[in-house]
Amino acid sequence: MLRFFRHYVDIPAIVLVACEMAILFSVLSATAEILRSLGFDIGPGTSSSAALLMTLTAAAGMTSVGLYNREHFVHMRHTIARAVVAIPLIVLGIAAVLGGYGWLAGKAPPTHYYLLCAAGLSAFFPLLLVAREIFIRIIDHLGAFRRRVVVIGSGARAAKIDKLSRELKDRSFTVVGFIHLDRNGEQAAQNERRTGDRRQDYLVAPENVADFCISNNVGEVVVAATERRGLPVHELLACKMNGIRVTEHHSFWERESGQVDLTDIRPSWLLFSDGFSTGFTRAAVKRLFDMVVAAVVLLLTLPITIPTAILIKLESPGPVFYRQERVGLHGRRFMILKFRSMRVDAEKDGPRWAAKNDSRVTRMGGFIRKVRIDEIPQVINVLKGDMSVVGPRPERPIFVEALAQAIPYYNDRHTVKPGITGWAQINYPYGATEEDARMKMAYDLYYVKNHSLFLDNIILLQTVKVLLWNDGAR
Repeated sequence: MLRFFRHYVDIPAIVLVACEMAILFSVLSATAEILRSLGFDIGPGTSSSAALLMTLTAAAGMTSVGLYNREHFVHMRHTIARAVVAIPLIVLGIAAVLGGYGWLAGKAPPTHYYLLCAAGLSAFFPLLLVAREIFIRIIDHLGAFRRRVVVIGSGARAAKIDKLSRELKDRSFTVVGFIHLDRNGEQAAQNERRTGDRRQDYLVAPENVADFCISNNVGEVVVAATERRGLPVHELLACKMNGIRVTEHHSFWERESGQVDLTDIRPSWLLFSDGFSTGFTRAAVKRLFDMVVAAVVLLLTLPITIPTAILIKLESPGPVFYRQERVGLHGRRFMILKFRSMRVDAEKDGPRWAAKNDSRVTRMGGFIRKVRIDEIPQVINVLKGDMSVVGPRPERPIFVEALAQAIPYYNDRHTVKPGITGWAQINYPYGATEEDARMKMAYDLYYVKNHSLFLDNIILLQTVKVLLWNDGAR
């Protein structure tokens, strides 16, 4: 579990969640006491438990709209935009949770809980904006929660780490500096200084790495050099003996970016690194998870899917559902099921990638694509066992053959069941080119390597964000 938290949840987000939920719980508890003092029968012993239920529901709602994604919680305008969407979701969730809670407890009328909810949330969201502003200032100006990192290397790998450290969405580490190993490294360093967005600082000679890291509170050394000759092994060992983490570039990049670096990946790293865990227990839990989620989604969406089917039939001739061959687990082919969003003769000239403003899409089809209603029938594929709720998106055989020749390890994405949603879908917008497929493969391989029930739940929560903001719909 600790390994999963290290991979998927960064320390600033954990601290932010804890602080904001503590504020919300305190506000709701205080509001309950105020309501009691005004004569409302909140009931003995129920205010704290009700406040806890509402706090947990609010945390789930805020996570689902991306309020704890680093790229969203560091700018106030992103916070406000997502808070506006989060509020109705939280209110609906709390109404459902507290309605059931009041019915089971039998200690107070549900109306009083809703009053507590409305009063507490009204007081909480202004406090949330203040807390976010303070948090952002701490992160930006004090460098709080960041690990101090030294990078050994001066080429393309070091430049990628430098860029990642300066991106807005990444605030979990800061690069103290870069250390080159030889004259070739010095030449590369000069090139990086001329072409990079920021001058890279090369601090000390390789033989003084350990002393520098110890005296400057460095928490991690990343070995990003492509040439390992001249690597200060004894210095790196001294760092490790003094509690400083020593990490290979590919492992560091995977952990911090949430993707596998396909540009210069080595089979030996895939072979000896952690991940690719599977087994009977994992498969059984995953299957049970898929069945429950698919059944719930199928039942809850009936008020949407039935009118959709009728409107599709009325708008254009042809079947309501669209069946298309896709590649699934271990390369086995199956027929994926969707609501039809294109004309019946859409592929009379042969298969091709979907495009923005595709002329083949019907008016109803354009709408259901934007809101992702066309994907709902795939829960039937999940119930049949052809797909999972979470996994790499299945591709057509003709595209798989072409992409497998162009992208390394592409067929490895077929070692898990394809999914309705996935790690690539919540991290990368819709793509219709080979380069887009390569970028998505970097995320898919990360999922194949690190998949777990914990990660599946995070992906499901973040999928709500994709649906609400229409990321990638085409």
